[in-house]
Amino acid sequence: MSTKREVSVELYQVGKWYGHRRVFVGVSARVEWGKVLVVAGPNGSGKTTLLRILSGLTRPTRGEVVLRLDGRVLAPAEWRFYLGLVAPEVALYEELTAEENVEFFARVRGLGLKRGEIEKRLAQVGLAERGRDLVGEFSTGLKQRLKFALALVHDPPILLLDEPGTNLDEAGRALVEQVIAVQRRRGVTVLATNNPREVEYGDQVLQLGA
Repeated sequence: MSTKREVSVELYQVGKWYGHRRVFVGVSARVEWGKVLVVAGPNGSGKTTLLRILSGLTRPTRGEVVLRLDGRVLAPAEWRFYLGLVAPEVALYEELTAEENVEFFARVRGLGLKRGEIEKRLAQVGLAERGRDLVGEFSTGLKQRLKFALALVHDPPILLLDEPGTNLDEAGRALVEQVIAVQRRRGVTVLATNNPREVEYGDQVLQLGA
């Protein structure tokens, strides 16, 4: 059973622009343990950019992002140890098997997983029978499932999902719902989408491009 922790993601008047092109400005929100923040809006509204800022991959032009865990503000250098990210830009090693990808990403997180644990992680995302297959042979839907396994390998208190249902069939979309339900008992979720079904997962909705 997951233990409740004090965890929050906070945005204070965050803005981002590239040259003269303003993506968004004045974005503020706060999401705490057990809650889901949905970032909604049409294509080009800045959903992915905002998640990149939350993951530490991009700096905001203005404003501040604060991640808190157990009463402590996390330094940006620490973020990756407490974040899980599912996004189109997450790179998989196609010359490796699914098991080898999980093992590698776990080591990056400072974890040494035994084979049984790796197999368990893959089974949780519906890849129990594909662990020893090369990822380069996977369909786009199977690759999306693997991204979930990699994002969750260290049981992160903060989970970022960018269009998580992309390339998934109905069973895969049910997996997304299951992951979000589990994450509610572990920490917080920030989900970027323009899919009406996924918007319904949110306790709060942050609308961009309005």
